[in-house]
Amino acid sequence: MLTLAMGVSLGFLVAQERTITGTVTAADDGSSIPGVNVLLKGRKTGVVTDASGKYLIEVPEKGGTLAFSFIGYVSQEVMEISNIVNVKLSADVVQLNEAVVTGYGISG
Repeated sequence: MLTLAMGVSLGFLVAQERTITGTVTAADDGSSIPGVNVLLKGRKTGVVTDASGKYLIEVPEKGGTLAFSFIGYVSQEVMEISNIVNVKLSADVVQLNEAVVTGYGISG
């Protein structure tokens, strides 16, 4: 009887999690972005997109906010609603105000 009760308890714990999947692409050309960090805010849960820009993350049944970040792109947060969350990241365009030119191989 005790084993049955423990099995039922574990079933409830597993049922409280669900899987979110999706793909992260570039907003400008639609290409997939590998290596994007996907984090569940407020928890230490996170994954990285694969070579095709796809990810899979376990979240609580109640839901939460997913944070997407990658160098060279504007970070984005999405309050997940469905089991599939596709994201388009925009390039973080920074203009340089000045350039530094140094001499190479100059002897004086």
